[in-house]
Amino acid sequence: MIARAPGRIRAGWRAFRGWRRHRPFGAGMFLLPASVVIGLPPYASFRLGDLVLSLRTLGGVSALLIGALLLICAVSLWFRPQYRVAAGVTALLVSLAALVTSNLGGFLVGTVLGLIGGALALAWAPPATGERDRDREDGPGSAQTRAAGITILLVLALAVGSAVASSAGTTAAPAGRVWVLTASVLQLTGLRYHGVSTTRVGGVPVEVLRFTASRIDITSLVQTSELVDGHLGRITAPPGSVSTATGHPVELLTLRLKGTLSVLGLIGLPVDFTPDRPPPLVLPSLTFTDVTVVNTELNHARLTIPAAKITIT
Repeated sequence: MIARAPGRIRAGWRAFRGWRRHRPFGAGMFLLPASVVIGLPPYASFRLGDLVLSLRTLGGVSALLIGALLLICAVSLWFRPQYRVAAGVTALLVSLAALVTSNLGGFLVGTVLGLIGGALALAWAPPATGERDRDREDGPGSAQTRAAGITILLVLALAVGSAVASSAGTTAAPAGRVWVLTASVLQLTGLRYHGVSTTRVGGVPVEVLRFTASRIDITSLVQTSELVDGHLGRITAPPGSVSTATGHPVELLTLRLKGTLSVLGLIGLPVDFTPDRPPPLVLPSLTFTDVTVVNTELNHARLTIPAAKITIT
């Protein structure tokens, strides 16, 4: 039993390292003490011999609020790393606000720790996509994933009227045709907004929103598009499954993006972006829920849909 203990410790340490590697762990380690240093002093007492010093200032409520926000940001970075950009920006702003509202930001120490933690959160990036893809390909579902990719290629080939071809997963939506994507969760990583562009749909020029992203994660994907002969093609993933689109980068031309923008996983903001109502600000990572996206093109993408179901009506 004793001999097995070191092995269990090593296995536990490896599991912890793997968990830590996929989130901005160091940023949370800075924000956690920052929340204590800023939030605690207005409510603390110090004893010097027979003399008791208590700090009672008007900044007590502000300090408590800022400390709580920094604590929430730290926990979010550890357990919801997909919201790291929003958490990092929030940490930077409240750390600076603490300078004027809470004992000079916890006597400067709390502000410095908060700024370092927020900067680390914004600078952190998930492991390379290639490593994730290799890990998935080594798993038992790799054959099913490849089969789904080949099937998707066949349907998309029909949509553009080209010859049917089987390949190993590199797909793109048919150019110049409108297709609709619905999902329970849509997460965009490495996102950039390039403004309003012009493309052609059915030979007619239309304005679209142009985005690029390094990775797109789609939960409970349902994709529909009109085929050349008037039929309707539909690709459905199992409920709760996560489909991915990766590229260097993925280019997405969008007519409309409608859904609920998730802020730190706590607040939902309804949005409806179109070329007439473009997004005012786009962060490098965004998550939407109950989303509907009307697209015209998806370029430079490797689309993987587990256990996809294809129907043509």
